[in-house]
Amino acid sequence: MRLGGETLEALFLLIPGLVLLLVFLVWPTLNAFWLSFHRENLLGTQRDWVGLANYAEMLQDPAFWRSVGATFLFAAIVAPVQMLLGLIAALMVARPFPGVNVFRTLFFLTTAVPTAVAAVAWGWFLHPIGGVVNRWLEALGLPPQPWLTSVELALPTLAIVTAWAGVGFTAILLTAGLQQIPEDLYEAARLDGASAWAQFWHITLPMLSPTLFLVALLTMLSSLTAFGQIHLLTRGGPAESTMVWVYRIYQDAFFNFRFSYASAQATALFLVLLLLAGLQFRWFGRKVHYG
Repeated sequence: MRLGGETLEALFLLIPGLVLLLVFLVWPTLNAFWLSFHRENLLGTQRDWVGLANYAEMLQDPAFWRSVGATFLFAAIVAPVQMLLGLIAALMVARPFPGVNVFRTLFFLTTAVPTAVAAVAWGWFLHPIGGVVNRWLEALGLPPQPWLTSVELALPTLAIVTAWAGVGFTAILLTAGLQQIPEDLYEAARLDGASAWAQFWHITLPMLSPTLFLVALLTMLSSLTAFGQIHLLTRGGPAESTMVWVYRIYQDAFFNFRFSYASAQATALFLVLLLLAGLQFRWFGRKVHYG
């Protein structure tokens, strides 16, 4: 097969991106997978093959299983809340009305706010002494709450903060999906006497299902790998109540200097994410309506 000039030019232009992809994604991933079958000294100058010993230790580690449980509880809060708030925001701003640009800016602002800035702001809002949220509670005659310092409240609070940060991105995708639905379908439904709820259930949701499926997949994966808010607000505390899987990997690698053990946990997390994505495609992909 002979390659034309345009094909060669396209391949040449792709080379820098492919090189970066190999150097910063493919190679580290393969190296971490290989490292998970070894024990490495602190300086990384010696590796000893141990087979599945790191994985066996991981499966017998109670702290690891606690982090797995915290991760799935965290995701079980983040994903539904983020999708619900994103869908409500998208429905509010998908159609033009006076002042719609103001609401779009407010909803989508969460996407533009850096994680560090958002974490500082939320830390101030939720501070146990003098925080804005607690002052509101006191104004209503309710006692202040230790939002980020309580074992019971820290994980749900972080989950809500994480969901808030993702609402803008979710709303952007869902708004784009809503704007692709032909207005003729709604006009025909209104002529037939369909209520707003019937239009939403029988037109909006089926036609929006491809976008909802994509958003659900991305939300699930991002909530299972959340790191920034946890690192900046609680650092896995109090009493490791917010020590999710990713943060456990970070702690074992960069504080305990157990790089091989952390690589085994990272490999296991990758496989779990791959499995969950495959199950989501199998279970929900068939219910997606493509036109």
